[in-house]
Amino acid sequence: MLKRIIAASTCTVLLTLSAGASAQTADDKKVADFYKGNTVYVIIGSGAGGSFDLIGRTVGKYMAKYIPGNPTVVPQNLPGAGGYTAGARVSVTAAQDGTSIGAIQPAVIMDPVLGDPAQGIKRLNLAYLGNVAPNIEGCFMRTDAPAKSFEGSMNTEVVMGATNTTAGSAYGYLMLLRHILGVKMKVVAGYVSTTEIMLAMDRNEVQAICGIGYQSVISAKPDWFANDIVRAFTYQGSKVLPEKEMASAKPAVSYAKTDEQRQIMNLYDRQGEFGRPFVTGATVPPERIKALRAAFMSAVNDPELRKELTTRGIDVDPMDGENVQKLVEAVYATPEAIVEKTRTVMNSK
Repeated sequence: MLKRIIAASTCTVLLTLSAGASAQTADDKKVADFYKGNTVYVIIGSGAGGSFDLIGRTVGKYMAKYIPGNPTVVPQNLPGAGGYTAGARVSVTAAQDGTSIGAIQPAVIMDPVLGDPAQGIKRLNLAYLGNVAPNIEGCFMRTDAPAKSFEGSMNTEVVMGATNTTAGSAYGYLMLLRHILGVKMKVVAGYVSTTEIMLAMDRNEVQAICGIGYQSVISAKPDWFANDIVRAFTYQGSKVLPEKEMASAKPAVSYAKTDEQRQIMNLYDRQGEFGRPFVTGATVPPERIKALRAAFMSAVNDPELRKELTTRGIDVDPMDGENVQKLVEAVYATPEAIVEKTRTVMNSK
């Protein structure tokens, strides 16, 4: 009797495992059958050239190796509205079948939260496939400026360069530093680009720049750090950065004195964490979203892709789609009072 019970139990377990394996294989086969001979479009939310375009094309090329059924992957540039046009194509007007992938900018996620409410920018219904790398922005200051540190800037004015005085630019971040953390500053706006601001720093027209990818500065201006002309002042996020050039700086949020200040700075900093996101429509069949997420992670972990991007000066430090999705949901779950305070401060003078 005991032998019959054990044998019956063993058969039940094996049948259960077999059924689970069959179901999984059936899903995989269904996805592969759909994509085989099909075309997937990577909608890049920027013009040709530049880092976003390069990332979109490179990741798309390698995803073709890992999407079940190995479809043809075709990149398409669709600039406009800070990437929102591309995001809307993927989530609204394109077929919701997993044949459209978006390579978008963080503004697509943040503008519905921190953008001007009068513009009526709505949250897009997106499924996040993953993020290629964070885009952490830093602040950098000349070493001969009267203020010698972030703490010093709370008592001594720093001359900051800016391209314009709109909240959606780095100017909004400067206003958070001024009104939330207490940095004393004079803002000189009107520069055409961050490159021009860095030239102005070389000429000592301004003493500091904020809202620029810290790795871009390290790459573009190695002499600043080698000759102690400019030092890191502060940066986004909460992690300690490993580069020696950033050793003189701490995260801006670490200077917050109240829980409200921390929430405001953290809300702004989120966009740096999902700096290079890839998406598809949220109503795409779940088994295809799962397959695209797996293909994205396989692509960004492919040694050849990493070599191709890093030799072009682009960092690869991926986050999987599930974690990007959680991060985005946390942004949209921010209490309205914090959102309103952040938006008001970013639009101040």
